[in-house]
Amino acid sequence: MNVVTIASLRAAACGAALLLIPAIASARGTAPADSAAHLFATTGIVPVVAAKPYRALSPAASSVQIGTWQTNVSLRLGRPSAVLDDGTWLYRNFTVDGSVARGTLVVQFAHGDVSQLSLVSPAVEAAMLTTPAGAKGRTQVASK
Repeated sequence: MNVVTIASLRAAACGAALLLIPAIASARGTAPADSAAHLFATTGIVPVVAAKPYRALSPAASSVQIGTWQTNVSLRLGRPSAVLDDGTWLYRNFTVDGSVARGTLVVQFAHGDVSQLSLVSPAVEAAMLTTPAGAKGRTQVASK
């Protein structure tokens, strides 16, 4: 008959805990996932809720959000790097706070105010700059 004593159970539990310490320590040492950078790397586009100049004195007063008037966008962010035929403004060299994602801020307008903000990769920006204005609204049909 095999009898397991309390002392041997205690020793086994302590040994198992010692084996788990490195795994627990390494899990705590890892940085949280950069979801914006992951989305940026996979799709080339990251939706953003607000944009502000790098050295804003009052971040709340100087940020651009959906609904901000077009005139206030130019006052807060300055002159755009490029303007598309449909009136979309592009601002180069923007980053996402707390992320390594870096690209071009795209500001789209509807009825004189901001309707959408996103950060796009250089490849997406290049495609936006080279796509003719008429092709953006056209439905494309493929045939064989």
